[in-house]
Amino acid sequence: MVDLSQRVPIGAADLKANAQRLFRKALVISAAIHLGLVGIYILSTVWKPKDEAAYTGRVIRMTTLPPPPPLSAAPPPPVIPINQEIVKPTIGTPVPVPDAQAPEQTIMTQQEIAAMTAPVGLGGSGKDSLVIATGDDLPSEGEFVYYEDEPVPVTQVQPAYPEFAREAQIQGKVVLHVLVGKDGRVKNVKVMRGVTGLNEAAVDAIKKWVFKPALSNNKPVAVWVEVPMDFHF
Repeated sequence: MVDLSQRVPIGAADLKANAQRLFRKALVISAAIHLGLVGIYILSTVWKPKDEAAYTGRVIRMTTLPPPPPLSAAPPPPVIPINQEIVKPTIGTPVPVPDAQAPEQTIMTQQEIAAMTAPVGLGGSGKDSLVIATGDDLPSEGEFVYYEDEPVPVTQVQPAYPEFAREAQIQGKVVLHVLVGKDGRVKNVKVMRGVTGLNEAAVDAIKKWVFKPALSNNKPVAVWVEVPMDFHF
């Protein structure tokens, strides 16, 4: 009968083989763990979730305009002396004509022209008055008219700044082509260069202007002139 309490001796060769087998298993497990960690890192850096398609449309930024300054705070228009020339119209080069073709006329003063409220008629005392024919021959736009003295504004009305243009911060210069009649009144107005929202205010104001008319051989003539109007805060 065999005594189980006695240990069976194991040889050195068996121990060495067992150690090598365990080492190989540990090496394989360690390599698998390291490869798994490396694979997870690579996937986390390379693979990304698909983002939603980027929106490529135009983005409009809306801004709130500041409130316009109160109308009551606007300073009154400056008082311009009558003898001071403010607007220098753009006109053609005068061409002299024989004096015999020009009848002698007398011209009213600037104060009388500024105070008049209706076209000057025929007649009068013959002193400090402007004799004008009943039928004015008004030139068409672009037609050359000979004159020696250009029109000079003697009564100027400042344009009213439209409220909606103030709120929208609209500014700029409106250039008008104005037909000044023999009586110094505005007969026709055309917008040469305009600003949307300001043209109507400029036309309404220029219609109320009164000029000292252009003179050709001391005789009033109707001419077209260029008048700029600035709109600024």
